[in-house]
Amino acid sequence: MKDRPLFNIILPLGLAILLVSLLVLSSLNLHNLISSCLSLSEPVLFALIIMLFITIPVLLILTKNIYLLTKQQKTLEIQDFYIEHLSELVRAIRVQRHDFVNHMQVVYALMKTGKFDKAMEYIADLSHDIQITGAMLSVDIPELSALLLAKTDLARKKEILFKITVESDLKGLEIKSLELIMVVANLLDNAFEAVDTLPEEMRSVVLKVTETAEYYCLQIKNPGYIPEEIRMRIFEMGYSTKEGKERGTGLAAVKSVVEKNGGTITLQCSRDQGIIFTVSFPKPSNSER
Repeated sequence: MKDRPLFNIILPLGLAILLVSLLVLSSLNLHNLISSCLSLSEPVLFALIIMLFITIPVLLILTKNIYLLTKQQKTLEIQDFYIEHLSELVRAIRVQRHDFVNHMQVVYALMKTGKFDKAMEYIADLSHDIQITGAMLSVDIPELSALLLAKTDLARKKEILFKITVESDLKGLEIKSLELIMVVANLLDNAFEAVDTLPEEMRSVVLKVTETAEYYCLQIKNPGYIPEEIRMRIFEMGYSTKEGKERGTGLAAVKSVVEKNGGTITLQCSRDQGIIFTVSFPKPSNSER
């Protein structure tokens, strides 16, 4: 998360100055104010009027330019977000291509040496990976499929067992792709980070995509435990148990985006079940399913 735009600081400051000025003016005696103005010479009054007419347009232009700069900064943030995950996707595709060539070589060698049972067993293992990829592609949101493919490659690098279960294609989900990607990416990154230091046999993250009669649901589960005092503040902007300037913004932003789209995000935690984040988005009332 980048620093707060200058516009968000100048605008409240300008409004505060304007409010104070109005209060000061209202506290003055109107009759005395008019009398003092009339006692001024015409050149001075003319100069004051000119200054007034110059100051107001300048302030308006300055405000507009600051707004445009803020908008441009937001666009750059979105581009950076896409570039980051696009790079992950490209790496994932390269790895899969390389792995596919290796797998075919192994199958060919096994069959050439007459070890057909071993070849069948090897192909059966491959089919499991293909089913996982197929589950990703069954989601009716290409950007989300691409993200899951990239995160699968990232989990493989970190030696994290990343399980994906897709029981809904999310067709009809009314949310901007960028916002959905931001929600899922943040939750997955947090889950990966949470299990990264655990023993290898405990490094697992599960993503489940489901739907009910009224909601589309995304659930992310990983081993671990969050104390109650932290759970109560985990969605607060700026709150984090980790060090760093850019900490404490991810989950707060996720909650903001989810609620903006009429959804809810809940956290369940126990020492037995681990950490479970569940995001639910309401289905459109006119959805034809």
